[in-house]
Amino acid sequence: MIDEFEKINETERLNFLAEISDMYYELNMTQSEIAAKLSTTRFKVSKLLQEARDKHVVEITISKPHSRVPKLENVLKENFDLKDALVLDNKVFAYEETLNTLGKLGAQYVDNLISENSIIGVLWGKTLLNLIKNLKPKKKLPITAVQIVGAAAKDVTIVDSQELMRNLANTYGGKCKYLYAPLYIDNDYARKALMREPVLSDTLFLANKSDIILTGIGTTDAMFSSSLWANYLERVKQYSLDDLKAVGCIYGRVYNELGEEIDIDINQKVIGIDTSSIRRVNHVIGIAAGKFKAKAILGALRGKYINTLITDDATASKILSLAKIQF
Repeated sequence: MIDEFEKINETERLNFLAEISDMYYELNMTQSEIAAKLSTTRFKVSKLLQEARDKHVVEITISKPHSRVPKLENVLKENFDLKDALVLDNKVFAYEETLNTLGKLGAQYVDNLISENSIIGVLWGKTLLNLIKNLKPKKKLPITAVQIVGAAAKDVTIVDSQELMRNLANTYGGKCKYLYAPLYIDNDYARKALMREPVLSDTLFLANKSDIILTGIGTTDAMFSSSLWANYLERVKQYSLDDLKAVGCIYGRVYNELGEEIDIDINQKVIGIDTSSIRRVNHVIGIAAGKFKAKAILGALRGKYINTLITDDATASKILSLAKIQF
C-alpha cells in the first residue's frame, strides 16, 4: 500500500497515517522497523509521521509538572491524620481553570495508585469529572469501577457517578458495576428489601471491597442541585440546617462542622455502603476547591470521610484558618 499511497483518497490516507502512527507511538516500533514492515525507507516513514502530526492525526501533549505547596500539605496531613494531601500552588488560575489543573494533578496521583484488578468506587462532582477526563494511563488495565451509593440524579448527567464510572472504565479498558437504584428510598421496608436483591447486593458486596474511592465534597448550598434532592427539600426545611450546623454532604449524607452525620431522616434513607465501610478503604480521595467549600471540606476531614485531600492553596489556607491551625 505504501507504493499506492499517493493515489488513495483522503479518508484512506488518514487511516493509513493513523496505522503508522499507532506502530510508532503506541507499539513503540522504531522508524526502521516500520520501514522494514512496509517495505519502504526510514526517510519515507519519517515524512509520513510528520504528515500525521501536520494533519492532526497525532496530537502531542506535554504534561508539565504542577507546582505544589509542601508546607500546606504537611500541615494538613499532620493535623487531620491524612494518608496524603496534594495542594496545588494556584496563583493565577480562574476557578474553572483551577478545577481543570487540579484534575490534572489528581489524575497523575490516582493513575499511580491504580493497578491491575483495582476496584474503584466512584461518586460524583464537577471536580471529579476534571480528574477522570485527565487520566492518561500508560497501558490498559483490567480494573472495575463500582457505584458505592445510588444514583444522585444530577441534572447535569456528565457529573453523575454512572457517567463518570463509564468514562473511567473506558479509559483503562476495564468494566463497570452499576448500582441500579436511586440515592434515597423513603420506605424503610422497601429500602432494606431492595438492598437484599441479588443485583444490588452483588454490587454492594463488590463496593465494600474497593481499593480506592474517588469523591467530590458538596456544600449545603449545592445539596439541592438535582431533581432528586428537590424531592427532599421540603422535608429538610422543617429543620434548621444552621441550627444543626450542617456544612456539607458526602456519600449522600449530610454532616456538621465536626464531621458528624446530623440528626435528619434522609441520612438513614441512603442506598449504598455505610460510612464505616468507606473509612476502611485504603485510599479514599476527596478532590474539591474553592474557599466557599472550605467548611464542607473541614467537616469531611474531621469526620474521616476521606483520607487523602486534593485541593488548591487558597482553599487549604481557608480550611486551616477555620480550624484555627497555625501554618
